[in-house]
Amino acid sequence: MYYMKVIMDADCLIKLTKAGLKEDVCRAFAITIPRLVKEEVVDRGKAKELPDALIIDKNVHDGLIKVKTDTTSKATAGEKEALTLFQKGGFDAIGSDDKRFIRQLRMFNIPYLTPAVFIAVMVKQGNIKTPKALILLDALSEYISADEYATVKLFLNSRRSQ
Repeated sequence: MYYMKVIMDADCLIKLTKAGLKEDVCRAFAITIPRLVKEEVVDRGKAKELPDALIIDKNVHDGLIKVKTDTTSKATAGEKEALTLFQKGGFDAIGSDDKRFIRQLRMFNIPYLTPAVFIAVMVKQGNIKTPKALILLDALSEYISADEYATVKLFLNSRRSQ
């Protein structure tokens, strides 16, 4: 089975973690985070004793999430490092929910997935069934835009009969 290879930024990773669906996403996709995202989310988060940081750190240690370092990059932000890594090849898309970054990805015609779209893709690939997807989408709803929620909900509702 082919796993879509996605490099993820901090915003997307945190939202998926808070909604409790990061592990489902990590089992359905090959997830990689840039070193700067790990520093931001895990290292600084653990220093602040944030529970999300501990969960993500465990996922890294268990191999659910890979950390990739681009030693040639002079990036100072996780999004920039994600873009640099994507442009070097080996990834199918970037996972983000940062509106400014998504505008940049669109401008460069780079495929991206937002947190709710991960759910839609998992249903389409057969990783999860629609009823579970609707529950996951509701858990994610407080962290995403109303437009993103409504669009994915419409997609999921259209698949109820399938």
